[in-house]
Amino acid sequence: MALPDEFAIPTRTVLLVEDETLVAMIAVDSLSELGYEVVEVATARAALEQARRDCARFDFAVIDMGLPDHPGDHLIAELRKIRPNLPVIVASGYGESEVRRRFEPGERFAFLNKPYERNSLRAAIDSLGLADPSREPTC
Repeated sequence: MALPDEFAIPTRTVLLVEDETLVAMIAVDSLSELGYEVVEVATARAALEQARRDCARFDFAVIDMGLPDHPGDHLIAELRKIRPNLPVIVASGYGESEVRRRFEPGERFAFLNKPYERNSLRAAIDSLGLADPSREPTC
């Protein structure tokens, strides 16, 4: 028997932008185990299409810095034109200090060193205060 809508657990959704198949598989599995619905895309173009279609759908995004069609930091800037307060987890094989230099102080993002596993992904989510699914996204 299904619960009435007022008792439904809110769906939490993440936009995963990762072009490496193995990394994407691990991320999807980890995020699913953590209770997220995952919308997976492999390019910046596809990510922007998703965001334009429904910007409030995503609780946050996990974005690879080395995408084939657009650098990750440029994608984040474009996504934030659509949704200024979008929390982002930046995944990169580069060092954290190098990645942080590409962002303005105070921008809402967490760094995730690649390759990563579920526990480090969870720590990045927690560092952005995303464990509370009751927060309403705004576009």
